[in-house]
Amino acid sequence: MVSRPYLSAAAFCAASVVFLVPSVSSACSVCQCGDPLFTSSGASSQTSGTFSFFLDGQFSTKSSGVLADDPAELPEPGDRERSFDRDLTLYASWTPAPRFTVTASVPLRWITITHDPAQGESLDHHNHGFGDASLYLTSVLWQDLETKPVSWLELRVMLKLPSGQSQKTIAGEEDPHIQLGTGSWDFGAGGGGGHHFSHFSLYANGFYRWNQKGSLHYRYGDVFLANLIATSEAFPSFGGVLVRPGAELNFRYAGRDQFHGSAYQDSGGGIAYLTPVLEIPLTRDAEQLAPWLRFAVRMPLGDSNLSGHQHEGFVYNAGIGFAF
Repeated sequence: MVSRPYLSAAAFCAASVVFLVPSVSSACSVCQCGDPLFTSSGASSQTSGTFSFFLDGQFSTKSSGVLADDPAELPEPGDRERSFDRDLTLYASWTPAPRFTVTASVPLRWITITHDPAQGESLDHHNHGFGDASLYLTSVLWQDLETKPVSWLELRVMLKLPSGQSQKTIAGEEDPHIQLGTGSWDFGAGGGGGHHFSHFSLYANGFYRWNQKGSLHYRYGDVFLANLIATSEAFPSFGGVLVRPGAELNFRYAGRDQFHGSAYQDSGGGIAYLTPVLEIPLTRDAEQLAPWLRFAVRMPLGDSNLSGHQHEGFVYNAGIGFAF
């Protein structure tokens, strides 16, 4: 095995490595695909009294049509808006009772919006700070065994708080897309289930998020998310390092955003991703996975079903988790 101090140092750096990736990627800033709360034995698989932490770094960009300052006006044809988001999100989970887990997430965000007019020079706007915090409650509704279940079903609810700054004026403009938060209380609910086969485990879930009207007269469209996740049951060794490979199919459908009561045409629609995943346990007890590294790359399977002018590319994630 590679020494634990060496791997732990590498793990700490990995959660931030995506901030140095220069490649182009993209995703919706408030309706990401994937499931950061997922584990191979269910999101509430922690034993009672357990605390766990997961630090997730993500790099994404998005290209879309420009949001007009006045919804009664139409932007110039060919005007584009490109956003570059770098997020470092801490997820803290606690299991106060069997089958019941509480999770809080707090993102630290770096946002750059580049306005590319059809005529004239591009202009960059920047913002950074803490975004909106979220609370999740996940409960195992049924499982066939009390410890290490083979099959299980779970329920999850979510509340997003308007804790991030959402009305900042930057370069004389109040652009909703460059705000750290939305200024809205949003809600979500969904369910999932999984089963362990002889060589791999399979997990599927669905989640619906109701977004409310927020600051600057802007409302993000409601979102439906679905995930199908397969992970290996075995931990093959490469150069003395244990790894767990996996793959995901992620789907998102979002309604159009509303600005001053009018639809933002370059928003909403559906998109699917194929996501290869690699987990690396950093202890000799691979089943415990504490701490562990996680790398994922979300690759869009075409964006023709997105509304208006929107382009999404790869999304890069690297994270580290601990359990106590």
